[in-house]
Amino acid sequence: MAFKHSTNKLFTTKYGEPYLWGSGDVTTIPSNENKIVASDGAESDQFGQSVAVGNGRIVVGAYHDDDNGFNSGSAYIFDLDGTQLAKITASDGTEMDYFGETVAIGNGRIVVGASGWASDSGSAYIFNLDGNELAKITASDGANNDRFGYSVAIGNGRIVVGASQDNSFQGSAYIFDLDGTQLAKITASDGSNSFGSSVAVGNGRIVVGAAGDNDNGSDSGSAYIFDLDGTELAKITASDGAAFDYFGSSVAVGNGRIVVGAAGDDDNGSNSGSAYIFDLDGTELAKITASDGTAFDYYGFGSSVAIGNGRIVVGAAGDNSQQGSAYIFDLDGTELAKITASDADATDRFGVSVAIGNGRIVVGVTGDDDNGFNSGSAYIYETPRVYTPYDLIYNEV
Repeated sequence: MAFKHSTNKLFTTKYGEPYLWGSGDVTTIPSNENKIVASDGAESDQFGQSVAVGNGRIVVGAYHDDDNGFNSGSAYIFDLDGTQLAKITASDGTEMDYFGETVAIGNGRIVVGASGWASDSGSAYIFNLDGNELAKITASDGANNDRFGYSVAIGNGRIVVGASQDNSFQGSAYIFDLDGTQLAKITASDGSNSFGSSVAVGNGRIVVGAAGDNDNGSDSGSAYIFDLDGTELAKITASDGAAFDYFGSSVAVGNGRIVVGAAGDDDNGSNSGSAYIFDLDGTELAKITASDGTAFDYYGFGSSVAIGNGRIVVGAAGDNSQQGSAYIFDLDGTELAKITASDADATDRFGVSVAIGNGRIVVGVTGDDDNGFNSGSAYIYETPRVYTPYDLIYNEV
């Protein structure tokens, strides 16, 4: 595990935690790194494709697992220390379901997306925290090739499921209660492309990404803010959006902020990527990029984002020959740390998925080879603590 920080003076708290001195608050660097893999991991499972943390649980998707047929998929439940508690699959799983492509946790529920392949309409499944299946949900008007389940989110008593290819790739999203009853279907007021490519819910808001929208050029991207009933409140785009930025490729909401990834942005080179911070009304507050950002072929900075515990986490799985990395920011967009895996290898894709909550940061790594080529893994870190200069000067820590 490696954390990097922009300041240059290293001290130690009375608890033995390293911290770096700079102006303003000080971020300590946890020394722990906990790597987790599937108990039955195998070649090409791609464990780590999706990660979620909440309700005292960590959930990791392995969407190419073959228990119910080729690429039927699975997901695994862990406690916050990384002990595997259960493996879950769909009760009616079949080949090419891609169960575990997306996962979410909250409100005492786990939601797993299974968008399927090619002609599949897609579905999602609701489980309790122990891994017992409670319901399977599908779109009331589902059709072939909708990819319902391509994105999932849960919070504020709502489950949101994206169907990014609905209606000839315009896309849609569906709102359900915690029991799986459909409450509403939402679409973009102006018919954007790929609406539903990412979804998030929290702070009384639903956010839906439309990475294929063309307002600022082909595939420049956008995102939409809705209330919990599905009423559209605002459409947001990047203030400097350009063609092929894919703004909306990832979204997150929490701590009074909305974060939108733009994995194709070119500020630090082709596909170096960026992310944008908005308030809950859609006012842009900051644009963030990696302090050491460079051009990537794939998986630019912003391809995954998460927010929680007063922190923003952004994945950059294409960093350093796809070894990958993730970056931690405060809510104002100040970079606090960079995380990489202690055993990183080329094409691991560390950061292909990220999550934060319950004092933990979880990072998915689909290209790790511990249990065979692309078997996958995930890493758990404690959220960096922040102390004020007063705390440090007066030995409060």
